[in-house]
Amino acid sequence: MLSWLYDGRVKRKPLMNRLLQAYQQRWPLHEWLTEGIDENRLDWLMAQVLRKGHYHRQFPVQIIKPFEGSRGLVEGRVFSEMRRFLAVTDHSRLIMLSDQFHWSLVTRMDEETLWFFDSNGRTSMPRKAFSLRAGAARRQLFPEAIYFIEREF
Repeated sequence: MLSWLYDGRVKRKPLMNRLLQAYQQRWPLHEWLTEGIDENRLDWLMAQVLRKGHYHRQFPVQIIKPFEGSRGLVEGRVFSEMRRFLAVTDHSRLIMLSDQFHWSLVTRMDEETLWFFDSNGRTSMPRKAFSLRAGAARRQLFPEAIYFIEREF
């Protein structure tokens, strides 16, 4: 995420080491490596590593969860808000989201497609592959696990 927003200036290995150290202070590291990380732990980890200290001073980002606590969300509104947020095309914004399988970084989208900066090699996916309802599409989105992330200039 920081690598995308800061044009590769963030050294990935030291950042990953810092994230692992912070996580390990609170939870067993094998849980993250074997089970993944949920949004509550991710929130804590981002607060510890990205919102204070070295990374906050050198690579500040604003992170919001626009749909947290929202009830009665419809997919059209969620995707519309996501498209509007990503409409800025200067690499200063991205969206991190989770489906039932893993976390992804969305760099741009239109009415039909989401494009990713992702760790598993996937570069794009049709919007219709995602749904807020379980079983309605291949991938279920969780509103509380959608983060709008913006580089601070």
